[in-house]
This record gives sequence, structure tokens and C-alpha cells, in this order.
Amino acid sequence: MYGSTSLLVAAETVIFVCSGMLASLSYRAYRRRRSRALGALFGGMVFVAVGALVGGALISLNVAQAVHAASVSATFVAIGLLLVTYSMYVGRQSASVL
Repeated sequence: MYGSTSLLVAAETVIFVCSGMLASLSYRAYRRRRSRALGALFGGMVFVAVGALVGGALISLNVAQAVHAASVSATFVAIGLLLVTYSMYVGRQSASVL
């Protein structure tokens, strides 16, 4: 059981670092362009990063069982990916108007 917990924490850490980097880049692009799509992309990546952080913290601190921690993480990630999908839709809408 301990090995799988370590693997989950490692995976959550990689997800947190990558999504944090993408959130930072999308925020910088949003500030430059003031694009609604880039703002939604930033928000989605923040949700993914927070989900990974919370999930990893719950697992490593033994606050919750791994199943519950993974469920919390997956919920945040799902909301984040919905926002990322929305950002792609908004970007397509604004491009067709131009």
C-alpha cells in the first residue's frame, strides 16, 4: 500500500508543477492580450494545480484515505478541464467574429 501512495503523491506533484507552469504562462499571455479565452485557460489551469496540491496533501498527510483524496483531486481537475474546454470554445467564437 505504501508504494502506491508514494506513486500517487509523485504523480500529483508532477501534475502540480506542470499545471502551475502552464497557469503562469497563460496568465502572462492574458495580461498581454486581455483575451477572455486566455483568462479562462488560466482559471482552468489553476483549478488543475489546486486539485493536485490538495490531493497530494491529503494523501501525504494521511488526512483522508487515498480514494477520497483522489476523488477530491479528480473533482478539481474536472472543473479545470471544463474551463480549459470553455477557453477553446470562447477562442473559436471570438476568432469567427473577426
